Amino acid sequence: MTDARFGWTSGGRHRQGGAMAVEFALVFAMFFVVMYGIVAYGIVFAVQHSLTQAANEGARAAVRDVGDTAARMALAQTVATGAVSWLGARAPVPVVNAANCVSTPYVCVTVSLTYNYAANPIVPSLPGLGVVLPANLRGQATVQL
Repeated sequence: MTDARFGWTSGGRHRQGGAMAVEFALVFAMFFVVMYGIVAYGIVFAVQHSLTQAANEGARAAVRDVGDTAARMALAQTVATGAVSWLGARAPVPVVNAANCVSTPYVCVTVSLTYNYAANPIVPSLPGLGVVLPANLRGQATVQL
């Protein structure tokens, strides 16, 4: 006996059960790719924000009165290194430079960090997703002394 309204047979089986499984597989695959992309981009943004924040903290530390310019640069590098320590062995080494500021008699200290995300991804990318992810992430801050 068949109930045509619901597609059920007398044995209680649905005639199109295989179609539902195929639809589920397609929808789940698309859902997974979208969610994975959101997570991957979220991590990229978190690392980018961390690099920018580390550069800012290092530059702020250079303003402290700890002695000459070399001591300020060393303090800036130490503070910036500590701010990105959550990256572990992948953490970039901050580069601290001091140079005369343009059109002023002051010294500008620049703290910059560059993270090679293409070589050290935190989350492995799906095929095709690596094309749209950035290769390098950079954070930089400058203070005038």
